[in-house]
Amino acid sequence: MSEPSFIFSSRKRQVTRSLSTIAAQARGSVIPPRNMTSRRRSEETFIPPPEVQMQGNDIPSFRGEWDAEGVYVYQAYRPEIADWALEHQSFGGPTWKPTRMTWIKPSFGWMLYRSGYGGKSGQAKVLKIKLSHETMLRLLSDCKCVDSNRETQGRKGNGATPHEGGGNGRVQWDPERDLFSPEQGGRKKNREPRRMLRRRAIQIGLAGNLSEHYANQILSIEDVSDLAREVGSAHGLKKDEDVASAMDDLRSRLPDERQYLPDLPKSKLIELAMLPGPAAERVAQLGRGRAR
Repeated sequence: MSEPSFIFSSRKRQVTRSLSTIAAQARGSVIPPRNMTSRRRSEETFIPPPEVQMQGNDIPSFRGEWDAEGVYVYQAYRPEIADWALEHQSFGGPTWKPTRMTWIKPSFGWMLYRSGYGGKSGQAKVLKIKLSHETMLRLLSDCKCVDSNRETQGRKGNGATPHEGGGNGRVQWDPERDLFSPEQGGRKKNREPRRMLRRRAIQIGLAGNLSEHYANQILSIEDVSDLAREVGSAHGLKKDEDVASAMDDLRSRLPDERQYLPDLPKSKLIELAMLPGPAAERVAQLGRGRAR
């Protein structure tokens, strides 16, 4: 792998810091150092866990935008919910239902697919939400990995009745969507981000106390609806070279999504398909015939 990601070592770190990083790497559970700044990020060198290096695309990868403070996720809502959230920098208000299942998505491309670039009914406002690393850890620690095929059939929109036996938190892995290119062959009005069959995007479903905890722990909320529609307009251009040129113009405003591995016990990472194991093997089979 050539792009920076979720485990770092620095030439300027003290030996004791390096040894602790190496020990954590051996456990397969490291998050970005909390005191890392954007200025220092360029000095860091990516060191993926050995088991992830060996498996390549067969291991689903949590990819998203993150920094020393936290990680970003996306949701889309109708204006009355989104406007309240933007004003108060939290979710609430008369139309917000905190105990319903809500899905957060670290992939901006997948959010654009799900919301139709912010054009679908009830999803006109696309929000970029920042959570602390500790909050993400808390949410994922109470999640179970579910079969995305069955789960997709059992939910509708942003809110749905939890799948029987799924509990209040779940992780599912759906085909990633390419932020920089649309599906080919469709009509302009039906364009959507290109489906990436060999890469999976994580979705995190939260209900009950987890949904309430999420709503109460948000660090910031930003409206990225205009950007979503601009990407949609770029993807709607007829010629590939025009799409590429338009997306290049937008590049500096798009999220820098990199691999991210939360500081969970190794057994939990295996359970959520983030490290090699039965769950990762099942996810790898999706889209290649019946999953075992």
